[in-house]
Amino acid sequence: MKLKVILVDDELLVRLGIKSLIDWDKHDFEFIGDASDGEKALELMEYKVPDILLTDIVMPRMNGLELIEIVRKRYPDTLIIVLSSHNEFEYVRKAMKLGVEDYLLKTSMKPAELLDLLIEAASKIKGRQGKQASQTDQSDTPEARIDAVTRQLQMLLLNDDLPDVVDMKNLRQVSVLFVLHVRHVREGGAELSALQLLKHLIESELQPILDSRPIAVGNREIVVLLALPEDKLPELDMLISSLISASSQLLGISLRAEASGPILEWEEIRSRYLKTKEKLIDQGVHETARDDIRKLLDYIRANYTQDISLKHAAEMINMSESYLSTIFKKETGSGITDWINSLRIEQAAAYLVDTNLPSYLIAEQVGYENINYFGRLFKKIKGVSPQKYRAIHQK
Repeated sequence: MKLKVILVDDELLVRLGIKSLIDWDKHDFEFIGDASDGEKALELMEYKVPDILLTDIVMPRMNGLELIEIVRKRYPDTLIIVLSSHNEFEYVRKAMKLGVEDYLLKTSMKPAELLDLLIEAASKIKGRQGKQASQTDQSDTPEARIDAVTRQLQMLLLNDDLPDVVDMKNLRQVSVLFVLHVRHVREGGAELSALQLLKHLIESELQPILDSRPIAVGNREIVVLLALPEDKLPELDMLISSLISASSQLLGISLRAEASGPILEWEEIRSRYLKTKEKLIDQGVHETARDDIRKLLDYIRANYTQDISLKHAAEMINMSESYLSTIFKKETGSGITDWINSLRIEQAAAYLVDTNLPSYLIAEQVGYENINYFGRLFKKIKGVSPQKYRAIHQK
């Protein structure tokens, strides 16, 4: 299996140069994308996790140190190599403390040096994977089993394909996928730290029925696999309400939460996850308490194929653009553009399942002129390409 590599650098010429330096395929690497800053890199990683991250340090919006810190927590198995300039030693020292694998000076970097580092990193990854497989085979402890399920679940949620090893004995009793979306974090709170707190709360509140550890998907979502005896399934709604209440009272985090139906096969997990996310979006449509925002949502639902700007939306309900942005996100959990895109993609998903229209026509019917942009956005929201979504859902 080829090891996946992502490159992050704010200089386009550097990205183009590095991409062309290595014959990736020949050396068993898969170059899965590049980004100009940390935020864009994290977006890429939401649906495909790299084995190796090559990153610059000084970048706009989110710098390399911030990116490294998040990746170390969110994707602990990813090895990180820093690309630095000659005057960035203090940054490099901090990066090494965060646990990066090595660093290279961009100004004097040679293709052979970069390739050597990549091959060395690949050797460590494969050795670690072999050790983990051996430990999993030799251990039947509850902790080892939960770790194995978590790794498989993470691969299913964040990559396109099933894991190489799918062990059905890891699923016990009746498994249910539990998806939580952060609507709002109390003033002064940060979304990333909120997710960490929420993961601790989930492990504390649901410990007896956890079938995996909580997994962060993006900045506002957590997914966890639960295992319940069949006679406990009717109690799921009570569990959801209890967790939402505890999150609000103890952490100041407002949640939407939804559970899937029973899962009997690993192959069902991705489709169950996508359907559960659709239910969460439906919740968001109906839960706002403000009449003006509800009026705006009704208008958007009726005219979602049109170009609705923030300015136009603000004028409709007599509100300033900046205030509308704040209130809309507080009420719905997302920005106006993201909300419209979610609505369009949901309609596109319905067309993919219910009709045989080609993707480019579906893109036009939901308001996108650029088929490539539509495809990228669909995959970001649904986790799979339009073609794969149709294959999963259309029987």
